[in-house]
Amino acid sequence: MEYFKSSLKNVLGAQQGGGQPSGAETVERLVDRVQTSTLLDDRRDAVRALKALSKKFKLEVGAQAMAALVEVLQTDRSDTETVGYAVDTLVNVVSQETGDEEETTESAADAGALADQFTEIFIKNCDNVSLVLDLLDEYDFHVRWPTVKLMTALLSNRVKDIQEQILTNPMGVSKLMDLLSDSREVIRNDTLLLLQKLTKGHANIQKIVAFENAFDRLLQIVSEEGNSDGGVIVEDCVLLLPNG
Repeated sequence: MEYFKSSLKNVLGAQQGGGQPSGAETVERLVDRVQTSTLLDDRRDAVRALKALSKKFKLEVGAQAMAALVEVLQTDRSDTETVGYAVDTLVNVVSQETGDEEETTESAADAGALADQFTEIFIKNCDNVSLVLDLLDEYDFHVRWPTVKLMTALLSNRVKDIQEQILTNPMGVSKLMDLLSDSREVIRNDTLLLLQKLTKGHANIQKIVAFENAFDRLLQIVSEEGNSDGGVIVEDCVLLLPNG
């Protein structure tokens, strides 16, 4: 914790008058740093600090930083570390999870309401969902895995809206299906949960998933997991099979 405080002080600079800034003031200064710094290292440090604050100050980070974070995803795409921090921050902002009591100032109800509101703001620009889908092309674990979690959180909050936006993206469903072939089990397993949400109650998406050889892919995973001895992963595949 002391290391984080020291690092945050370096990012923000010395405080005038020795006063401790509020959460909103700290977030505001970090966002300004993200938007105005010409050095990538400075922007990366500021985004990392926003990530560290995004659970405790979900409201402040969501309200002030979302546009800056989206801009980072667009302009700093080549720096996977910075992009990974930005996606992780967005995951915290749109997630309904509250985390530990020490990490957040919101109740479960407040966190859920904020997550829904920030999801609505994020998806109002359809390009943002396409941007998230494009990030799945990045193989780096620290980008792809949080991107899967971000898409899952968005679907959890606004399933019908996200379904329609993914459906209008020519390669949207295909990109998500391709994640089932990722050799890293945590990504593959989280993709199963994502696809359950994506296909639920949407016949057109179910048809596309079936066209993408979902049945064969899922049976292959079941086989790799030991069939009936495979536990929860096999259960997730079985739950998804009727939708594919």
